[in-house]
Amino acid sequence: MEENNNQPTKPTRKNNATWNKIKTMWQYYRGWKWLIFIGLTFALLLSSYSVLIAKTTSVATLQEGLMSQTTIYAYDDTSAGTLMSQKGTYVPLEQISPQMRETLVAVEDKRFYEHNGFDTIGIGRAFVRLLINRDTSGGGGSTITQQLVKNAFLTLDQTFQRKIKELFLSIEVEKHYTKDQILEMYLNNSYYGNGVWGIEDASQKYFGHPASQLNYNESMVLTGTLKGPSIFNPIDDYEAAIERRNVVAQLMASDNVITQEDADAIMAEGIYLYDNYYVEDSYTYPYYFDGVINEVVAVTDIPEDDLLSKGYKIYTNLNPAYQNAIDSSYDNTWIFPGDGTGEPLVQSASVVIDPNTGGIMAVYGGRGDYVYRGFNRATDMYRLPGSTLKPMAVYVPALENGYNMHSIVPDVVEGHGANNYAPNNYNNYTEPGGETELYYALAQSKNTTAVHLMDDIGISESVRKLRQFGINVPQENQDLSLALGVINPGLSPLQIANAYSAFANEGIRYESSFIRRIEDATGRVVYNNESPTKHMVMTSNVAADMTSMMLDTYGGYGTGYGSGPDYGMLAGKTGSTEVAEGNMDTRDRWMVGYTPDFVVVSWSGLDEVDVEGQPSLDELMPTGMGALFNLQTTALMNQSPQTPFDVTYASQTQESTNIVENANNWQEQATYFLNDAGEFITEHGGNLLNEIGRIGSNVVEEVSGWIN
Repeated sequence: MEENNNQPTKPTRKNNATWNKIKTMWQYYRGWKWLIFIGLTFALLLSSYSVLIAKTTSVATLQEGLMSQTTIYAYDDTSAGTLMSQKGTYVPLEQISPQMRETLVAVEDKRFYEHNGFDTIGIGRAFVRLLINRDTSGGGGSTITQQLVKNAFLTLDQTFQRKIKELFLSIEVEKHYTKDQILEMYLNNSYYGNGVWGIEDASQKYFGHPASQLNYNESMVLTGTLKGPSIFNPIDDYEAAIERRNVVAQLMASDNVITQEDADAIMAEGIYLYDNYYVEDSYTYPYYFDGVINEVVAVTDIPEDDLLSKGYKIYTNLNPAYQNAIDSSYDNTWIFPGDGTGEPLVQSASVVIDPNTGGIMAVYGGRGDYVYRGFNRATDMYRLPGSTLKPMAVYVPALENGYNMHSIVPDVVEGHGANNYAPNNYNNYTEPGGETELYYALAQSKNTTAVHLMDDIGISESVRKLRQFGINVPQENQDLSLALGVINPGLSPLQIANAYSAFANEGIRYESSFIRRIEDATGRVVYNNESPTKHMVMTSNVAADMTSMMLDTYGGYGTGYGSGPDYGMLAGKTGSTEVAEGNMDTRDRWMVGYTPDFVVVSWSGLDEVDVEGQPSLDELMPTGMGALFNLQTTALMNQSPQTPFDVTYASQTQESTNIVENANNWQEQATYFLNDAGEFITEHGGNLLNEIGRIGSNVVEEVSGWIN
């Protein structure tokens, strides 16, 4: 007979002994009491944490935040537009039909007017599901208040931790608001599919009339949509919307909210759709608004989601007239004849700042299709600045070290430095006599003179001066090629504009920014940048002389002749770079211009360069930058206060320097000295302290020797 191997195994004596020990220890240490104690302690910690979360969440500003969109204000505090957000048209509860309110409460939270933010019966169902399925997916315990909290404050994750936060925040919301206020906020903050938020816009989208006119049939459709906006909305799936509407109707009849006869009549009806929804594009200046969002994320603690949805007021430096002037200049497609030919798109970017505050007044981030929060070439692109670097790196240090506007300087191709660096001028032309005046060398952007001057005053002096302009030079670029703008990874148009603002503002440079201040929905200031960081880069006398010399750039002697405005005086500099050594095709074109009222920098080039078989920038943009910059500066001049310069062209004066009122003011000189001293200490402070310590140690040793 075959042995049965399926007989139950008898517990061994060893197993019994182990179990008895555990049982004895449990009884000795009163295990149940410890288990209860640990459970209560955990509950206390969890509830304390949740209360803290609830108390520190801005529940008091919830309604204000939902009622208002985050608004961008221009430099004069006028509204310039709003940020993209998940918001619709907010309407008070009185402008939502009673049928809609009644339907929503009956289906979503029938005990809404009885509980204090949470439904114990619903929570019980969710808890049972947690024990059985080990998660809370499937809902069942969320009240209207909890759903409002979830949409406004929390993520959509179905986790136990989120449910606890939701519970305590709901209690806090119920303390601050009446039931009608909560219902109003919920209806205005819910998503109804097809990109529509809020009951008013949903009513217009699906039925073509305001929410105040919603009947029971329509109210049931919209309430049903909340279950799955992408599944049950009547545009994407009419039949699914009908089925869901019928479920809602029968539920209301079963709960005696409406009669069965009324429910049957509604279920026999169709859904009559009419789209009367219109979205006004309030993201008025895309690249500028992108810059505002990026700056908020970078310099404040405001979460991006809150920024877009909590009704902040952001006061910026935007000048709509300047922004429109720049935008309009790029509408002249004849400037870019390569467009639409299948060739690479010529890219371009521009930025305008206020030299008196550093504020960014206008931004154009690139040509072609705009991408939300995409690459902004005006602020995020770094390219070699070419000759636009010469005024800061060469000519300001030259004036500060004994040269003047009419100093005679060499214009010959000769080797400089240890490597005999000997560049030629961009047009391979040098003056017949081998020398020229300082202002003319700058106006003609002579490479020969720039390298000679940097070699004479010292590369370290140029590096130090560039740092004061807000430009840090990597160690590998601290050679004479820096005089021609070789600096890696390059500079952005915004960096160049900020540096040139010191010339337009008597030697003083302010840090550039989009934002002046930010207020929350209640008007409380949460970020203030009304007084940006200030740097004294040069004396007002040096700034005046530099302006005189750079006025000739767009005058009759300079590389920018004919590219400036149709009227008025403009100072500045042009620049260009080559694709690569040995390839003389143009890689980048720069134009910088300024008046006492604005600084504008524009760049043109190709995103991808030195591609085999690809036309060059010179072929794709044969008119160069001149035509574009002429349009831009003419329009900017027309919109500006047209504050006149206090100086004239260097070519039209015989004076070696400008006589600037208060140029020798002792306060200015003291400030400049202290600024220099501060930068010296910053750069050499560590070495100075080490040297002082070494000398101190030597003194101590000497004194000790005398005593001993």
